[in-house]
Amino acid sequence: MGKMGKNGRFDVQITAALHSSTEQAEGAGDRLFCPVFGGHPVDRAEYLALLPVQDSNGRLLAALAEMPDGVPEGVCVGVLAVDPFRPVGPFLETLRRFGVRAVANFPTTALFDGETGETLRGVGLGAQREASFLEQAAQAGFAVTGFAADADIGRRLRAAGAGRLVVHPGAATGDPSRDAEAVANAAAVAAELRGEGGGPVLLYRPAGFEDHHDVMRRAADGLVLPPGAGHSNRP
Repeated sequence: MGKMGKNGRFDVQITAALHSSTEQAEGAGDRLFCPVFGGHPVDRAEYLALLPVQDSNGRLLAALAEMPDGVPEGVCVGVLAVDPFRPVGPFLETLRRFGVRAVANFPTTALFDGETGETLRGVGLGAQREASFLEQAAQAGFAVTGFAADADIGRRLRAAGAGRLVVHPGAATGDPSRDAEAVANAAAVAAELRGEGGGPVLLYRPAGFEDHHDVMRRAADGLVLPPGAGHSNRP
C-alpha cells in the first residue's frame, strides 16, 4: 500500500521509465510506472495516454518485457483499466508473470468531465468499468490504488478493494479561479474520504497545479506527482 516517507506522507512519483533499484532504497518513495507518459509534454501526457492510438497497455507490456528481473519493490503499475481489447483475466495473468504486484487505474477517465465524460460512461468506458477492473485485480491478489474524481467513485473503488485512493482534480485550465475551484473541490473530496477511514487518501497534483502544491499537501495523506516534478520534502 505504500511506505511513509520522511515527511510523514505517502508520496508517489509517476515515472515513464524505471532505472536502478537504488532510487527506492535512497528514499525516492513509491513510484507509479506509466511508460505511455514517455515522449510527451507533461501537461498533455495524460490526455494523450488515453487515446486508443497510443495503446497504453501495449506500451506497458513492451516495457515490462524489457525488465528481466521483473518490477522492483515499491512500484505500482499504471493500467488503462477501460482497455476494450484485452480481457481482464488474461491481462492480469500477464502482468503477474512480469512480476507486477500492484496496479492503479491510471491513466484514468476521471480526467474527463462534461460531455466527454458522459459519452465515455454511455459506452461503458467510464469509472464503473475502471472499478470492475480494479475489483478483479484485488480478487486476484494485486495491491490496488484507485484514482477517483468524486467521493462516490472513491467509495466504489474502496469497496472494490483499493487500499489507497487518489483524488484527481482534473486537468489544469490555466484560469486561476477555475483551477483554484478544482483544487478546493478535490480537497473537499479527500477530506470526506479521509474522514471515513479505510486507508490513505492522496491527491494527484497534475502539471499546471504547482501554485496549489501547499494547499493540496495539507488536504491529503500524500501527493501523486507527475514525471519531472520530483519528490518534495516540503512538509
